[in-house]
Amino acid sequence: MKFLVTEAALKAVQQSALFGSPTRRPAQRLRSVYFDTEHADLWRHRTFLRVRGQRGARLLALKVDGADPTNPFLRHEIEVPSPSADPDPAALGEAVAAEIERVIEGRPLLPRFTTDIRRTMHRVTLGGSEIEVAFDAGSISAGDARAPVREIELELKSGIAADLFGLGLALTDVAPVRLGVLSKAERGMLLSTGGSVAEVRADSPVSADHSVDDIIGATIGACIRQFIGNWPAFEMSVGPEPVHQMRVSMRRLRAALALFQREFPCVEFCVLRGDAKRIASAMGEARNWDVFAGLVQSGPGAVFQDERGLETLAAACETHRTAGYETVDALLKHVATTRFVLSALSFVARRGWRNTVSGADLPRLSSPAAGFAALSVDRLHHKVRKRGRHILEMPPGERHELRVALKRLRYATDFFGSLFSNTSAVRTYARAAARLQDVLGVFNDMVMVSELVQRLQLGGDLSAVRAAGIVIGWYGRAGQADNRELRDAWDSFRKAKPFWKEALRAAAAPVR
Repeated sequence: MKFLVTEAALKAVQQSALFGSPTRRPAQRLRSVYFDTEHADLWRHRTFLRVRGQRGARLLALKVDGADPTNPFLRHEIEVPSPSADPDPAALGEAVAAEIERVIEGRPLLPRFTTDIRRTMHRVTLGGSEIEVAFDAGSISAGDARAPVREIELELKSGIAADLFGLGLALTDVAPVRLGVLSKAERGMLLSTGGSVAEVRADSPVSADHSVDDIIGATIGACIRQFIGNWPAFEMSVGPEPVHQMRVSMRRLRAALALFQREFPCVEFCVLRGDAKRIASAMGEARNWDVFAGLVQSGPGAVFQDERGLETLAAACETHRTAGYETVDALLKHVATTRFVLSALSFVARRGWRNTVSGADLPRLSSPAAGFAALSVDRLHHKVRKRGRHILEMPPGERHELRVALKRLRYATDFFGSLFSNTSAVRTYARAAARLQDVLGVFNDMVMVSELVQRLQLGGDLSAVRAAGIVIGWYGRAGQADNRELRDAWDSFRKAKPFWKEALRAAAAPVR
């Protein structure tokens, strides 16, 4: 793991008593050159190749981002002596060299960027683990482009990941450190290419051979990966999607924790769920004004192009949206958010939920995940069916509650769908649920638009007031017109085949 720090924070941590009496090594200068093809073929495969000069010797290293669903910081690394300043993949072994050649297809490896780092090292023993702590100060250079580096890096040399996260949490008590998501190699390639990072969407890392214990860790880990994976995209201002995806990640996490808490009560499930709610709520303003701006532009804005008041409306909206983004920026930079991420990953690393499970219930954690998933999806499915019986006559509040229940069902389907063999039935059910959620979203937008318009400071600008009326009327009418679509979507959902029934019959229902 790495933490981004100011110069003052870097010194504060170095001078703190956090490490007790660590073994300290002399500072060393590390100059590394990273290589890739002209088209960045290695980078596209999440692979980095470098030659580092260190104390008169050269080292060739290959780093590959890991695929551990519970730990977004796991990376695989091979390092061997290098006789030359140019990389020779054959030195990494025949199998590795063959894989590199498969990726680059004969294209030459070129120097893409350099890092010049002054590093001070500590070796810390925590619990039964050996952790290397590196204090890095220097720069990354690609042509004329340059970026400063001020980082504290923790690397687990031996032992367990929980101790690594524990040391990271201790760091947050010493100085306002912030979790770093991008490696130096990733930052260097972005500097070299002038590119930006894309938003990170949800994924489901569970498979049919997983136990209940496995899917708890994998699901929490996937939600955290989606959350922190969108930090760089947000910082690079690539648009509204990173905020949306971060908010989705926290909603998915809350839904997953509620499922696990119901079957395996644990205080930490509740604590993490409360933190996820706080974070998602703090992002609500930015997301709502993003949606509002999009709705105005794509709806009445596209038709009433000569309506001058819409420009005033858009400007007032942008003021609120900017404030919302400033809130998100402050949230991500706050040390409490780093603590939340580390606490969640530490909880997964030590399988904290096991501590509260009675001996008699422990076998349920090692049982196949499909049974637990089937019971969970079945319960959420019946809740949605019950809430939606009179869907056309529902007042806005009840319709919103139905939409929330449907979201939880969709998240569970996303989490656990890959556990079931009938993939076609899973896709059909998911599409029906998604369509119903989208239609309910139109009604939700109608209510939201009206509420946000009332918050705009339009003063006595009559053209802006007129534009506000157009917007409210536009989406009010749209909501009325979508009743037929709502009925059709509800009918399709009711007719969708429950894909989990076979697993439900096979599962031994737990005694409650």
